[in-house]
Formats: sequence, C-alpha cells, structure tokens
Amino acid sequence: MSDSKEIQNLLDQLQESTGLPLQLGSAQTALSEMTDSDATVNRLRELLRLTKSSRDKHYFLRRYLTGQLEEDEIAGGFARHHIQTDARRALLLVAFPEDLTEETRSILSSIFPRSQVSPLAMGRDRILLIVKDRRSSLPSMVSTLLDTMASEAMIRIKVVYSDQSETMARLPAAYQDLLTSLIIGSTFYPAEQIYEAESLGLARLIHRLPEDVCQRYMREHFSDYDFGQMDPDTLRAIHTLFKNNLSLSETARQLFVHRNTLAYRLDKFQKASGLDVRSFDEAITCRIGMMIWQKLHQKSR
Repeated sequence: MSDSKEIQNLLDQLQESTGLPLQLGSAQTALSEMTDSDATVNRLRELLRLTKSSRDKHYFLRRYLTGQLEEDEIAGGFARHHIQTDARRALLLVAFPEDLTEETRSILSSIFPRSQVSPLAMGRDRILLIVKDRRSSLPSMVSTLLDTMASEAMIRIKVVYSDQSETMARLPAAYQDLLTSLIIGSTFYPAEQIYEAESLGLARLIHRLPEDVCQRYMREHFSDYDFGQMDPDTLRAIHTLFKNNLSLSETARQLFVHRNTLAYRLDKFQKASGLDVRSFDEAITCRIGMMIWQKLHQKSR
C-alpha cells in the first residue's frame, strides 16, 4: 500500500473510532515535502492506538447501536466495559445545523453530569445522549438543552427523544427509531425543534405510505390544486385552525384578526381547493393532503 493510501486509511479508521471527520488540512503540503513519510504513518498509527484505547467504550457503543457487531462481539463488549445489560436507559438525539466544533461539544458535555448522561458522537452533526439517571423528566432536560445551546453556543438545535426507557438489548432499535423520527419531524414540522417519537402518530403513518398511494390521494381529493401556491396568511390560518380544534373564535384571537377576516381567508381556500376546513370531515381530508404534499415535496428536493 502506498504511503498516501495508508495515511488515508488511518484517517478513516480514526474517524470511525471517534465519530469525527478528520483530515490533514494545511499540514498535507508539509507532509508531501517530507523525505520520510513513514514518520507520518507511524504517528497516525500511534494516535489510532491511543484513541481506541482511551475511547474504546464509545467505539464499542457506536458500533453496537448502529448494528455493526456480531453476538459474540456484543457479549464480549458488555463484559469488558462492565455494562449492566438489564439497567434501563433513555435516549436523546441532538441534531446540529452544521458540523460540530470542539467548543460546541464542550458546552453540550457540560450541561449534565456524566453520572447522569453519557454523550456519544454519532457523526459530524449529531450527538446521542444516553440518560442513565432520570433525575428530572426528559421534557425538562430537552428544554435545558435548547436554552443552553441557544444562549451559550448561539445554535438552534433539534432534539428528538422517546419517553420510554429501554434495556441495552433494545437500545439499537430505539436509536434507529429516533433517526426515523428526526426525518419525519423535519419533513412535516420543519419549524419545530423538539420531536417526541410517540407524538408523531399521523406523520409517521403518512411517512410510511407508498408514493403511488400518496399521488392517488392527491389526484382524487385535490385534482390540480397545489398547496405550494397557498399564500402565507391562509396557510397560517388553516394550521392555527387545526391546532385549535376548528374553533373559529380562538383561531381569530391567536391570529390577531377579526373573525370576518378569518372567514374570508377560509372562503378563499374553499373556492380554490373545494374544501371547507370548518367541516370536520373536510378538515381531515385537508390535513392529510397537506401532510402528503409535504412528504412528496420533501422527497423531490
């Protein structure tokens, strides 16, 4: 193997071990001028050895949660790291808008004591928090996360969690469910920062629908109507109406508009789409249609 391939292979192994993207960067020019690049290879090998030694538990957990281990490797890892398999743990998945920096990681790691929460890097822009001791409710912990990251790191994060505590045997499935929940939440509720896995019922159902079924629903109920052309005021009015259980008075109050103004916007939508969202059945048809449109639109982006 050539020196350049060996160096890249070692960098790839370091990334797999730490969960962080690594590159030589500006030092690469200097390395290319070295008469003996074996020194670089040896340094990287030593760094890999030290990294795997000091962070071996994180390396094991990352591979375990992503389904990369055989049963004998799992059993050996549990024994080697003294992991109590019957102890129940909860998971919080934190997604960042950009690659993590050391400062961001440091702030996040300082929010909760290590005796309560173990942070685990799961890629360039995600950290999984394994909650071992639920001294407070998960919603309360999520609020603390959002507030701290916004005030100290000035970063708007997304957090997805399940209020269920699982044994080690169930954690890989729970982690995969959080990944799916993050995709679902980002598709149907992009403006929100918190997604509780158990609260994504309708969105989860629509997310699983085959595309041909979605297309048929849109053809049967909306013909040529395109939700993408809806004006922001009408869209906001309909979303607020749904949140308030079709109460016109409460919707108008929250939108700070006269009831007649709200009625005008809903009449305008009815004329364009053929649906009167003040009717329960037609509101359901519209709600499902809007979510299917989001699913199809997200897929085409």
